[in-house]
Amino acid sequence: MQARKRLNELAHKRADAFDATICHNNVYEAVQGHHDHGAGLERYVSVTEEVYELSADEDLDDRRLDIFGAAEEINDHIDDVVDEVIAAALVDLLEVVDDWDDAWSDDEIADAKCEARDWLQGHSEAAKRAGVWEEVTA
Repeated sequence: MQARKRLNELAHKRADAFDATICHNNVYEAVQGHHDHGAGLERYVSVTEEVYELSADEDLDDRRLDIFGAAEEINDHIDDVVDEVIAAALVDLLEVVDDWDDAWSDDEIADAKCEARDWLQGHSEAAKRAGVWEEVTA
């Protein structure tokens, strides 16, 4: 349950960084795991939370600090994984957003495409790790 709460907080925080509603909604849904890209992220967060819980086990005495250190190390990578999820989701968005003209105005679609491209260009390493950099530069 702690992992789901943390994932929800991450989704809100990362989605709020986008001005275009289309991007905001897509990023929120992807980080939450509502698309293929975010599914592994919940497991990643869950494992991290479990390792933090294990580090609080007083029966482990002198190993608690090492376990906590391992949790911190894993935790440091979560932002990178979130960025990869966002990169993949934004590339998918760019591929389909033009077909959403029945629900969104041309201006909203153009704003979303511009913001998605800007984010991807500014996060090229995440796009490369997500395996979508070729789509970004095509």
